[in-house]
Amino acid sequence: MHQTPRLKYRGQATVEFALMAPLVMMCALLLLATLSVCLDSLRIQEIARNAVRSAITADNPSEAATAIAQLSQVAAMTTIEESKGLVTVDIAMKKRFPLLGRWLPSLSLHATATMLREPPLVLG
Repeated sequence: MHQTPRLKYRGQATVEFALMAPLVMMCALLLLATLSVCLDSLRIQEIARNAVRSAITADNPSEAATAIAQLSQVAAMTTIEESKGLVTVDIAMKKRFPLLGRWLPSLSLHATATMLREPPLVLG
C-alpha cells in the first residue's frame, strides 16, 4: 500500500480559516445589527400604540402622547381630527447600528398609530 505524502497540504486548513474568518465575522455582525433594528422597529410601534391609547382617553391628547414619548425618549407628533374624532400619533427615532454605527449611517425609524377618540367618562 502506497501512502501519499501529506507534507504539501500541511497548514491548508489554517490558511482557509484565516481567509474565511473575517467574512464570517462580518456576516455575524450584520445579522446582529439587522436583528437590533427589527427589535427597535417593534419597540417604536409599541410606543406609538401606547401613546395613542393614552391620548384618546386624556383631556389634552397632545400632552398625553408627548408624555409617553418623552418617557420612552423618542419624538412624538400628535394630530387630532375633530370632525372624525380620530387621534393620530407619529413617533420618530434615530437609530445607529450597534458595533457598526461608526461606518454606517444612522437610520430614522417611524411609527404611526391612529385610534378613535373615546368620550369622557361620566360618573353619575
